[in-house]
Amino acid sequence: MTKSGPRFARDFTSAQQRFRAAVAAVGGHIESHVHPLRGPDGEALATDVARFGSQNARELLILISGVHGVEHYPGSACMVSWLESGAAARLPDNVAVLLIHAINPWGAAHYRRYTEGNVDLARNFVNFDRPLPVHRKYDIIHEAISSADRNRVAASLSQLFAELGERDAIEALMGGQYAFPDGFSFGGQKAQWSNIQLRDILSKHAVDAEAVTVIEYHSGLGPFGYGMPVTMQTGSGLERVRNLFGPDVVAPRAGEGLHSAPGHTSDGYAEALPDSCLTSIVLEYGTYPPDVSLPVLLDDHWVTHHGNPDSAEGRAIKQRNLEMHCPDDPKWEDAVLKRSGEIIGMAFAGMENCK
Repeated sequence: MTKSGPRFARDFTSAQQRFRAAVAAVGGHIESHVHPLRGPDGEALATDVARFGSQNARELLILISGVHGVEHYPGSACMVSWLESGAAARLPDNVAVLLIHAINPWGAAHYRRYTEGNVDLARNFVNFDRPLPVHRKYDIIHEAISSADRNRVAASLSQLFAELGERDAIEALMGGQYAFPDGFSFGGQKAQWSNIQLRDILSKHAVDAEAVTVIEYHSGLGPFGYGMPVTMQTGSGLERVRNLFGPDVVAPRAGEGLHSAPGHTSDGYAEALPDSCLTSIVLEYGTYPPDVSLPVLLDDHWVTHHGNPDSAEGRAIKQRNLEMHCPDDPKWEDAVLKRSGEIIGMAFAGMENCK
């Protein structure tokens, strides 16, 4: 792999500093939500929010990075790129943009997909006063996948792919489960800090907008360098998404391809903004194939629960996890930034037609 240029920060403090500097350079204001815990080197952690445009804008575009912590860095670079383009100064009177930088700062800083509670934030937006979803496929594999024996974990993953095939194996692992707090893809048993902060941010900045479009930046799934739009919306919401972003948007809850993910952040947006015309996508940047990336996620799971994340081995695993989600490759970076610009342009072009 070739060495990257300076555009993509690959540690939390650098990404935060670049974002804050880019906001300041265009006259913006940072609203920080300080996390109660610290990063791996004792650094302070926060979710930073910046808003541009009229407070009374009818249309609001929201860009969010770091729902899955280790996936934060491409999204951060895309936000900085948008700020450096000067677009914040050219917004129409009826349009505002809200940037939510590192909504899961603990996961971003520790190069983990999950929050400080081992929770997949994109499975955490369920009603915890009701019975939680049951994932029978995961129940069967939990013991082996979470074993302290790394060889057993690797063998279990190979067996899972052999028995189920790639799609169903990924569903078994990543679909979200609520029974095992030390397990893989755990959705939690209460709202996480990041969940609470996101709802607070939306209640302050988004509830008065008539049309809200949300773009979440993710990475690790799909063809290398391609930004694939994915939505959990169905019905008229799915129709709106495809009117904005094209017919190739993947819609798992309409039976198309990927796992449907209970408790997705999209469910949180819909609940928080019931009176808005909501259009919500995940922009998923492809990196490496699942047979390469999943073993690294399982190594991260193993070292978190059975090893020492601060050891040389632990830090090496963290760096591999970062590489799986933010490849150190200038061509990949170029593709990420270009696609972000395209998707943001589509959002601006179509928001006024939200019905």
